[in-house]
Amino acid sequence: MHFSLAEALAPQALLLHAGYLLLIISMLMTRLTWLRVLAIGSGILEGAYYLSIGDANSLFWEAMLVVTNVGQLAILAYHNRMARFTPDELAFYEIVVPTLEPSQARRLLKTGRWVEAPAGTVLSREGEVVADLVFLAAGEVDIKVGEQSIGHCGTGSFVGEISASTGGPATATSIARTPVRYLAFERVSLMKMLRNSSEIGQAVELAFRHGLRDKLIRSNQAMAAIVRPVTP
Repeated sequence: MHFSLAEALAPQALLLHAGYLLLIISMLMTRLTWLRVLAIGSGILEGAYYLSIGDANSLFWEAMLVVTNVGQLAILAYHNRMARFTPDELAFYEIVVPTLEPSQARRLLKTGRWVEAPAGTVLSREGEVVADLVFLAAGEVDIKVGEQSIGHCGTGSFVGEISASTGGPATATSIARTPVRYLAFERVSLMKMLRNSSEIGQAVELAFRHGLRDKLIRSNQAMAAIVRPVTP
């Protein structure tokens, strides 16, 4: 096979290179809309290359790629347009899973239920597997290990994400300090959905990691305030 730099950098070849580059970039997208748009752009550039060299077979399949992605993009746009959110649902979408398409966020929200609970309600109990993963939309929750308070959670926080994701017992007890309003996801049903949808699963896992990081920071600050150095 003969190869030359001049052929690789020829205007026609650059169309093909740009098309493959867009295809690679599309695979990195977390939003389906951008994946489809970049795939369409890739198909158009590659189709232009095959048209310029008179390769009808390759041109046909590139055209099929473009038509398929245009169709899928239209369907996705329709479902996104039909997705509607209440203010609380919109807050969940924007805080927890902003990388998802609106239709995907709507699908995730359908698995949850909204609950209002008075102060003193136990949302998770140390040593027990949580029944529900909780997203706080309003109110504050105290976090205790044993009898020691190690911090609190407020609006926009998860409660019980470690137990929900691992199936193991909760590492702390969570008690509503004030009346709370929260979105509860039944653990087994939620985990099944996350396994069946890689995009939703990745978005929720990322939210868990961010939430755990923030909780760790708050916990360390609380422990530092409790444990004072002993002065001679």
